[in-house]
Amino acid sequence: MPFARCQQKFTRQLPRVMKPLFVGYVCLNLLAAYAAAAEPPIAALAFTPDAGAVVVGSQAGLAVRSWPDLQQRRKIATQLANVLDLAFSPNGKFLAVAGGHPAEKGLVEVFDWPSGESLHLYSGHRDSVAAIVWTSNSAFATASLDRDIILWDTTSKKPVRRLRGHSRGVTALCYLANEQLLVSAGIDRNLRVWGAASGKLVRTLNNHTREVHQLATRPRTSGPHTSGLQISGLAMAASVGDDRTVRLWQPSIGRMVRFAQLDAAPLAVAWLPDGSRIAVATTAGDLQLIDPDTVEIVQNISAVEGWAYSLAAHPTDGSLLVGGRNGQLRRIIPGGAPP
Repeated sequence: MPFARCQQKFTRQLPRVMKPLFVGYVCLNLLAAYAAAAEPPIAALAFTPDAGAVVVGSQAGLAVRSWPDLQQRRKIATQLANVLDLAFSPNGKFLAVAGGHPAEKGLVEVFDWPSGESLHLYSGHRDSVAAIVWTSNSAFATASLDRDIILWDTTSKKPVRRLRGHSRGVTALCYLANEQLLVSAGIDRNLRVWGAASGKLVRTLNNHTREVHQLATRPRTSGPHTSGLQISGLAMAASVGDDRTVRLWQPSIGRMVRFAQLDAAPLAVAWLPDGSRIAVATTAGDLQLIDPDTVEIVQNISAVEGWAYSLAAHPTDGSLLVGGRNGQLRRIIPGGAPP
């Protein structure tokens, strides 16, 4: 996500006559950096439905790696030059891959799983698709740097609704299934809550002071770590932004519950499956674990060199996977030494 944002941010600030020269200069430098690096940064991660492997997305495409040894099993050919997000459908039968061409076209390619056969390429955005979330086994929502959110139907393979309200690019989405609410966030610093069926804007939340990078919904659980807030039945979501904060929300009532201030900007966020901790990956290359009830940082682990761009929590074994520059991948077990 930060790559598409960087290009968009700087090209929009230049006079029109200078943009071709600048873009050419940037492209030459990116090509040189790419050639010097062993691999591009890891932009997106998603564990497979059987939890036995992880799909890794980057400018190099899609790769499936075994878990937990992270050995490459296979590559999946994709029509997307830039992969920015990955999401499996609730039934685990489909994999949606989001990305596109910055400032030109946003794309989503849906694959059959586990065969990896490409089923359809969805095109409807004017800029990269930064985030994608399934709302059912036959519907998903996309958020783009073109400022729009589109609700798609996979049966007709057509857009159902286009949601407009953000004043700048949309970078993050999460879905509250029980409430049937879609939450979006982006460069305009706002969270917006939408009716997933109607597309109606329910409310706007504007506590962040800089752009928001990612959203994640707290798992619904009745385990020993569940807080009173979760037991109350109200869904919770976490947002991370360039203001170096992690903020906790109850979107259905428009309430910010609490927030944690960090030393470095968090780029990615995930919840442990039991909801007991929030995990964030930062520009310092750290993985930080936060208690959602006290917002205390309970563990800080040096994960990768440079920025940590992506993060995923394994659904059953309690470990986390962090992706960074130069193709770095690191498995970390919270509460213990990194393996």
